[in-house]
Amino acid sequence: MSGYAFAKVYFGVLGATILLFGILQFSTGLFGPELSAGILTVPQDVWSGLILFFAGLFVIDGALKLHDIHGLGKAVMGSIMLWIVAGCDIFARIMTPIFGEEGWVNAPNGFLSVFEPPYAPALFLLPFSLLIVHFMRKSG
Repeated sequence: MSGYAFAKVYFGVLGATILLFGILQFSTGLFGPELSAGILTVPQDVWSGLILFFAGLFVIDGALKLHDIHGLGKAVMGSIMLWIVAGCDIFARIMTPIFGEEGWVNAPNGFLSVFEPPYAPALFLLPFSLLIVHFMRKSG
């Protein structure tokens, strides 16, 4: 299997997973409680769910035409959208314990406890999306 054939399957599955988590996050934000299973939790966030939904669509569409610069651009754009949502989640995880409920600065164990699981879908999918950097460099 060539590199691009593997990448089509990989980014197709990744895009479908991002799309699924976007739908779940959007629907829990509108209709239901937060879903949690093991190290993964789907928060009630409509806007992040909407962004993840479209990021999944872009990654899937880009994966089908990864040889073309436009297909690669769509996959990169979808990955960047995922990175933005994950970056916001990371920023919220960092800032929440610094400015805790007890006062301006939280205790050290309170600070470190926020970085334990469960994680949002964007944080979980972030490392898997970094493979797009290889294809960006490969395309020149």
